[in-house]
Amino acid sequence: MSSTDQSEINNILDDFNKGSVDSIAQATLFALRTNCTFAQVYKITVAFYGILDTDYLQRVKRGLIGIAQSVRQALVLRCLACFLPTWLGRSLHSARLAKALLAHWPVIREWLFFFQTDCVYKESVELNIRIIAKRAIIEFLALCTEHPKLHDLLSIVISYPGITSMLFGLWDLETKNPLFGNRAPDDDAPGLPPLSPASAVLDSCMCSFSGGESWNWREIMRPFNDDPAKIAATALDHLEQDLAHDPINYNVIIWDTHLLTNLSVHKDIRIPLLMQHSMQQVTGAIVVLVSQRPPAKQRPLVARAISYACWYIRSYVEDTDGLPWINEVVEAGLLPALLEVEPWLRHLEDVNEEDWTPIWVLLSNILPKYTIFRSVLKVMGRSVAAIEASEIVDRLKTDGPLYKHWATLESLVTLRLNLLEADDVDETHVDSCQSSKCGKSGPAGTFKRCAGCLHMHYCSKECQTHDWKQGGHQTYCRGIQARRAKGIMSRISTRDLRFLDRIIASDLSRNSERISEIAIKFAPEPAIVEFNYSCIHFGIGVGPIDSLPEPDTCHCDALLHQKWGTMVELARNSKTPGQKLLVRAYIACGSSPKVKMQVIPIKRILPGYEPSQDCDAAEVGDTFDHFYSCAACSFTVIDQAFPRMTERIIEEKINELMNAA
Repeated sequence: MSSTDQSEINNILDDFNKGSVDSIAQATLFALRTNCTFAQVYKITVAFYGILDTDYLQRVKRGLIGIAQSVRQALVLRCLACFLPTWLGRSLHSARLAKALLAHWPVIREWLFFFQTDCVYKESVELNIRIIAKRAIIEFLALCTEHPKLHDLLSIVISYPGITSMLFGLWDLETKNPLFGNRAPDDDAPGLPPLSPASAVLDSCMCSFSGGESWNWREIMRPFNDDPAKIAATALDHLEQDLAHDPINYNVIIWDTHLLTNLSVHKDIRIPLLMQHSMQQVTGAIVVLVSQRPPAKQRPLVARAISYACWYIRSYVEDTDGLPWINEVVEAGLLPALLEVEPWLRHLEDVNEEDWTPIWVLLSNILPKYTIFRSVLKVMGRSVAAIEASEIVDRLKTDGPLYKHWATLESLVTLRLNLLEADDVDETHVDSCQSSKCGKSGPAGTFKRCAGCLHMHYCSKECQTHDWKQGGHQTYCRGIQARRAKGIMSRISTRDLRFLDRIIASDLSRNSERISEIAIKFAPEPAIVEFNYSCIHFGIGVGPIDSLPEPDTCHCDALLHQKWGTMVELARNSKTPGQKLLVRAYIACGSSPKVKMQVIPIKRILPGYEPSQDCDAAEVGDTFDHFYSCAACSFTVIDQAFPRMTERIIEEKINELMNAA
């Protein structure tokens, strides 16, 4: 240490003790010098802590000192956050600095609350002072949440009542007034490191506590008047505004997207996020990011941002019944955007093998599963056609994973588009009365459909009343309506159901030789044919009734088991000749999985079958058709990362069902 340096810091601190504002930034920049000693830094911290005293704060609160005079304290908090990380990283001094910071936390906490209530949110206070106060809060809390040497302090800071609410309130303020954002001009302390956005602090905080699942949701929701839609809107506003900025700060996009994923763990926030088109917006982020051409050192950040966005889509695109969100991401350009990811893959290689897993899962599993729905297939078909007309696929490495997974999706879309465009004049669609005392069937359109669940058909008012009171339909119907009212289930269109019949008929025909060879061994007993469309490639099973268990979707589906029992008895007691097939198809549909069940004569899948043979009324009466949608509770992939939280939700759901029963 030179005498010149010592003289300089003494002069700076003399000015500081005389009330100089400029000396705060000067002392901070001095502490960041490479030749600065720990003794000098400690001297600066003692001086800074010295003006953060309780007596001075009380005098300001009582009006004995003007609020403008508290600017020095705000700048001191911000400047501590600027140079302490550097020195906390030096093992010889970190313990002493951390201990001093922990000792001063109680009085610093009071200053933070003062800046929040008496400065930031008071419009009567000069705008520049409000901005400086907001920055002081964010920067100091960023220090606590982001530095590993302050882990003990972090738990104390975040668990203190009001701190989490303070952070989320300031995060919300950044979207409402851009002057409070981290991109606003920073001229209150020239030369200091860049400002931290509130989203970075919140994301770091939530990640730190994810293992213990200690998030205080009540505190998180308080700044938004306990309205999940408002916090969802703020999260999406942040992402939209940050993507629109030129140049894009890729770190900020990473924080925005990761925070979006963390908030979605709470189902009351997840649904409003989806309803406010988070899938469309995150897909839009991927579209923007893959087109970026940043400097080499920033390319890993772009890759990370793309990866996080893909993780959000992979985690929640199948939430609720998945159908609206699958269509939303495809229409927003997800497919071509995913194919443009290949140049970015190498920037995260050897970091984490799971970084790009969402892309493989989306292309080769999730998206293909939903081509079973006509409404999704048509949208996906248009996107695939546009991709094939472009040169995107030609640029892919044919031996790379992206090309392989794309081929899985493209081949299935092509196969089912051919099926969609096929002539359907000979198709047979059946409606069946769902009353347990009836079981009649007739050509589609013969019976009336329940106006509540939109799933069950009845041949008469009497049958509907019987099934409502004694058949279990009341519980099922109300469960379906409740989920639909909350936005977590959508209606399956008649066209989707008819196309599902066509896919099942096509797969029965394609596998007719194998099915008939096995089924004939159990004649005249009915045989079961089971299709599992919830995975790619789909599975098929054939066997006697006792060889395959009852349908299993979730613990509350007693009605599904009851209907299956009815169908088994119908097939066994058929009044028409010939063996019967019990067809059961599992259909992926997010947290509302579907099951399509049919009873049909085996002759329908044999070579030479003519649809005209089904004109016999008795033949139609020996068929049965039932479409079932899970009406209970299911979970997304992210829920698996928080098992204790998930267990609590399951327990609450079971209690609700038991009380309702």
